[in-house]
Amino acid sequence: MRTRLQTRYAAARLALVLLLTATGAASGAAWADEPYRLGPQDRLEVKVSDLRAGTGEAYQWQAFDGEFTVTPSGQVALPLVGEIEASGRTTTEVAAELTERLKAKAGLATKPDASVQVVKFRPIYVLGSVEKPGEYDYRPQLSVLQAVSIAGGMQRVPTDLLLRFTRDAVQARGDIEELSATRLALIARQARLDAEIREIPIAFPVELQTRGKDPEIARILREERLTLDTRRAALESQILNLKQYKEFLTEQIASLTAKDVKTADQLELMKNELSRIAGLVAKGLSAMPRQIEASQTIATLESNRLDIQIAVIRARQDISKADRDILDLRDQRRNVALQESAETRIKLNETEAKIGASNNLLRQAEITSPAAVLANSEAFSKPDYVILRRRGGKAESLPADEDDLLQPGDVVRVQPRMTSPNPAVADRGARASADSSGNY
Repeated sequence: MRTRLQTRYAAARLALVLLLTATGAASGAAWADEPYRLGPQDRLEVKVSDLRAGTGEAYQWQAFDGEFTVTPSGQVALPLVGEIEASGRTTTEVAAELTERLKAKAGLATKPDASVQVVKFRPIYVLGSVEKPGEYDYRPQLSVLQAVSIAGGMQRVPTDLLLRFTRDAVQARGDIEELSATRLALIARQARLDAEIREIPIAFPVELQTRGKDPEIARILREERLTLDTRRAALESQILNLKQYKEFLTEQIASLTAKDVKTADQLELMKNELSRIAGLVAKGLSAMPRQIEASQTIATLESNRLDIQIAVIRARQDISKADRDILDLRDQRRNVALQESAETRIKLNETEAKIGASNNLLRQAEITSPAAVLANSEAFSKPDYVILRRRGGKAESLPADEDDLLQPGDVVRVQPRMTSPNPAVADRGARASADSSGNY
């Protein structure tokens, strides 16, 4: 008898607890004095029970054993009643609708008791300047600072950051040194091409002459002088060959001219002889064959003289062609030098631009970036926090403090309060660094 009374007492107490839960005493935590609103990814535990009139004992509905997740569409699928809208509602509201549907579905005289509680909240997200940004489980009374701690704390300045700046500075110095050597070589080449174009002795700029004892500079100057001498020697050799050919042709013309004079004299004599023979033949004092032979000799001499004159003309044409070839050789060599000079100027401008960029990188690596890191070292210890929270289908951006409490689904954005180093100090340091690096 006592056991039955104890059982009835326990059942009545359970029913009372369930009734209080269904009317809004249970389910979820409250934030900012307002009840928690469910959302996608929340995992719910649902319990349904009722008191049996005949026995007075509480009966637990086994169909609802387990956990149920709010879907991305904002609904939760429950046995017997199907999908219930959960997003934006409290657990009390969901429990109330569940009891209404069960009463109608099962044809009950009274509504059963239902309890809905959150067993796992939807995750929060931490991003920005933290060590491990990403998705994390939510727990009640979770503050912004605690969420940052879960994400590994504030992002630390890498220990090798200054070492990386040092490597960048070394690389920038190497690039500057290589580009500077290229620039000096291009300046020497430009001086050599200018001398070649203007056909004057080579004159290197003072920048090269003052550093003539440097082995590398001395090598560059020596190679450019040798190149100029070689090209001039090649051109002069070609021109000399043409001049010698002209001299040969001139001598040939003189010889042909003398030969033509002799041939003219012989022709004049033969014409006089032919005239005398023709007079004798007319008087019957000489035979006709002798006149014919004299005529043939005259014709041969005239033909020879014509060949001589043609040979002279051709020789003079060859002399004119040799003169043109000499001019063409000079023009061709000058045009090649002009083209190379233009290409050299372009390369020189590009090289000087690269030197300027490398100097900027060097200044960045040695002065600006380290100064920025040091100036902003406190930015990581005093960051700004922003909570991105969705309400009523709209996203809100809320400035936050370390102690502010989060809600499930919140996105915490952490960003350091960056400042800039004094540009005047950085610029003075950069100039000092450039001076110490060799005045590049």
